[in-house]
Formats: sequence, structure tokens, C-alpha cells
Amino acid sequence: MMKNCALYSSTFDLDQVVERIKSIYPNDKVTVNESKTKIQITSGGWFSKKVKGFNIMTSRTEPEEFTAMIQGMGNFFRQIPAENESVHEKLLIKISTLNMVIGVETEEDISDKFFAELLSIIEPLDGLVFWGGGALLDPSGRLLLDVNGRSEVEDYNVTAHVSYLHEEDAETESGKARKLRSERLISAKGISKMPPMAGYIGDEAAKGIRSLDEVAKRTVALCIIALKGECVCSGETVEDTKRLVGNVTERYGAAGFFSPKEREFLSNDEAGDNEAIPFSWCYEGYWTLLWALGHVEELDDPVGLCDVALAVSKLQQFDNFEEFLAGSRLRSNQEILDEADLIYRYDWLCVDSRIHSEDAPGNLEGGVVYERHRALNWLIGYMGQEWDEVRTDT
Repeated sequence: MMKNCALYSSTFDLDQVVERIKSIYPNDKVTVNESKTKIQITSGGWFSKKVKGFNIMTSRTEPEEFTAMIQGMGNFFRQIPAENESVHEKLLIKISTLNMVIGVETEEDISDKFFAELLSIIEPLDGLVFWGGGALLDPSGRLLLDVNGRSEVEDYNVTAHVSYLHEEDAETESGKARKLRSERLISAKGISKMPPMAGYIGDEAAKGIRSLDEVAKRTVALCIIALKGECVCSGETVEDTKRLVGNVTERYGAAGFFSPKEREFLSNDEAGDNEAIPFSWCYEGYWTLLWALGHVEELDDPVGLCDVALAVSKLQQFDNFEEFLAGSRLRSNQEILDEADLIYRYDWLCVDSRIHSEDAPGNLEGGVVYERHRALNWLIGYMGQEWDEVRTDT
């Protein structure tokens, strides 16, 4: 193995990096400086102590040096004669969105175990790994491009949340107005802390909003997948669960509505609570999409679980999918984007509270906020991601 390695990300969020590293090394001593730009991990006993560190620089902490570094990185990889021109082009775009570099310090060569830990750090940051003498890897460790122009991937999906881009690129008048609206609503709940984010959801985001047919199918899928999660968690027999889920799926012609991970769960007759609980939470996303389709008048504050019986009854009113689709109307772009912006900021408050081991302000229920955020991000086509890949960046 080797020592030369650095992690790159489009995020500015140093708190997220610190939290992630602490979660990966729960039994080691983690030392963080005041600016959160230097993190040291000390492991082992008195006679076998090992130290590794992370030095962090962002486009905000050291703007001139960081800009020069990214420009040099872009120029270096731009000159490589890549075998896959499409991946090459998208990788150059990704480099242009980077806002953080995490330098890795270790006295020893990077072992397979440490390399896996590095991938675990960068995976939620949606970044890149600079490896060895000039290779860029994705968060799974696959080669995107090396100095010889080789790549191990057929395609590469460029992602960068609007709040991760430079502020002058993210601001729009509609986005700023929407942000102010959300902040007024948050203040009205008695919450004084405001997310210090650069992110805006402007009217231009409307072009990614899903179609009525897509939303109706995803709504039905979430109801059914949550139903199975509920059955497993409540101790229903495998036979009864299969019968109930199968009948509802057939009634709404939903066999083709599910995501790959949902299909895997549906086909798993041995699923236990650990597998089922995350899917049982899908009632919250289902409720959110019912609102988007006009079957729920308004979304109350995310401070408690939705009324599952009421939510399910909304679908039960229709005998089949065609009737459900005909009885649905997609809310206006303005309503959808307003709700997406508000939940984005609510989720920041919940994440910030978890980082600081505090209760979420305003009695916000973190699980409900997360599921709504996920559903609304999918609804607005956030980063073009399908259901299983939808992120809830804050």
C-alpha cells in the first residue's frame, strides 16, 4: 500500500466531517482543534500507540490557497488522454465543485483496513479519493481516472448540492425569497437558531419536479412497503404478511412500482425488525406525497408521527391505481418548492442538534423530518437521483 492519499468533497461542513470520523473511531481518542481543521486519532495501548491525522482545508478557511490547488488539480487531470471521454468530462465538472480537501497523515503505509475507513469517511460526503501518484477514486474505491487515462467505471454521476457550491453561484432572487419565507415560519415556531447555510431552492428547481404519474406510483409503493415493514415489526406471520401485501399490490397493479431495495425487502420472507424498521418509517414519506397529490390538505409541523390509519384510508378510497391517479392533482411548483426549502432547513436544525447532543428545537421529530426531506428531495428531482439513492444533504 502507500501513504499518499487525500479526500475531496463539495461540502463546507466541518461538523459533518468531525461527526463522521468520531463515529468510525468510537473506541479511539479523537482530538479536534478549535477550528475543526485538524483531527488526530490515537489508538492502541502504552506500548503500541498509533497516531493518524487529518488536516482539512476548505474554500472558506483558506480561499486563495484552495482555489489555486483546485485549479491546478483541474489542469492536471484535463491534460490526461482519457479512455472514457464522458467520465473524463464529468470528473472535471466534479472537480470544479470541490470545496474541501482532507489530507491524510500516517506514519505507516495505508493498510486495507485504513483504506476502508477512509472510504467510510468520504462516502456520505459524496466526494473523491486522490490515491497514490495521481489516481482519482469514487467513494466505493473504484478507479475514475489515473495518469494513464484508465477508468474502471462506464459512467459517472456528478452530484453537488446547491448549498455546496460557491455562494455566488447558488443565489437567485426566488431562492432568497423562499429562504426568507422559511426562516419566518421557523421563527414563528419559537425557534431562534437559523441554519447558516448558503443553499437556496430557487424557482429554477421546478424543472426537476416529478410527473403526476411518477408521484402517484411512488406514493402507492411507499404505502405498500411501509405496510410490510409494519407487519414484520408487529409480529404478523410470514403467510399473513405475504397475503396482505400481495393483495394490496395486486389491487393497485403496483408490482412494477418498487425500487430495487424495496423489491429485495418484499421478497425477503426472513426479514427481521432491523430490516423492517426503516421501511415502516416510509409511512411518513407516503403521507408527504399524499399531500403533494392533494389528498392531504396541509402538512402539519413535523413534530409527531402521521396518523397511519388515516393515511392508509386515503388510498383505500380508490379501487385501483387508475382511480387513484384520476383523483390526484399535483400541487403547484411554488407549494412544492416552498415545502422542500422549509424541510431542508428543519433537517439542518435536527442534524445540528444531534451533533451537539441536544434536543431538536421546537419539538421537531428527527425521524419524521428526515423522511419528509427524503420524499420532497425525490419529488423535486434533487440531483436527478432515484428513490434508493436520494440524499438529504444539509
